[in-house]
Amino acid sequence: MKVYLTSRIQFSEFLFILLTLLIISLLQGCAIRSLYIPVSQNAPLFDSNKTIVGCAYLGTNHVELQGAYNPTKRVAVAANINFGGGIAIYDLALGTYGHNRNQKWRYELFAGYGYNSNITFPTTYSDLFSKQSINYEINSLYNKFYVQPAFGYFGEIKMYRLNYSFSLSSRFSYLNFSRFLYREIDVIKTIDPDNPVYIINRSYINKGIYLFEPCITNKVGINNLSGILQLQAIIPYSEEIDLHDTKFSPGLLFSVGLQYRFQLKKRL
Repeated sequence: MKVYLTSRIQFSEFLFILLTLLIISLLQGCAIRSLYIPVSQNAPLFDSNKTIVGCAYLGTNHVELQGAYNPTKRVAVAANINFGGGIAIYDLALGTYGHNRNQKWRYELFAGYGYNSNITFPTTYSDLFSKQSINYEINSLYNKFYVQPAFGYFGEIKMYRLNYSFSLSSRFSYLNFSRFLYREIDVIKTIDPDNPVYIINRSYINKGIYLFEPCITNKVGINNLSGILQLQAIIPYSEEIDLHDTKFSPGLLFSVGLQYRFQLKKRL
């Protein structure tokens, strides 16, 4: 009886933490829109079974869906779709994977391509910390080419009948912006809306940015359903684009989501 009560308390604590982190994630989604929309990293880390993995993340202005499938013993495919107000992201990757004998340690390598569109018309953003209002405009269109290695550990908490995994991944990307536009409007000095006075006015065509995005992912769940907690850093570098004061991206991306594994009952 004691074990049952302890298990119940621990699981309730897990749900409370998950809900708290979800609220934090949604509040983060209220922040100013970035020229680059970072997406959660899709790291399925397959075992020897043929499996379809589906994930979903929800923000205040977008929905992100992920899928992955391992049709053969060494080949896997993955896809991301991210859509919302002015946001359209389509991502497809091909990779290889493996694991040790007991399948607790797993690894993979994906290479992918993404098409990204991110448009906002003049929008007012109120900074909760500085209490300043910023009137800004974003128009970015870019192609993303990337590689993403990952490895992780899979285990069980038998007392609580939970499974868990911990993984590290890194996405190395090149973004080619066919259009890169960021403007901040000086509302006080602007008299004629058709002739705005800009505080910042940056515009580039066919310029590139390199990205390094290290990531930590934790998954805890029951049977085939798991909650996902992911923390990802965004580190940009470019000699072609001045990223200062352009709201390029947040330094950190925190994501909370759900995953379901469709086991196809066939070992590869």
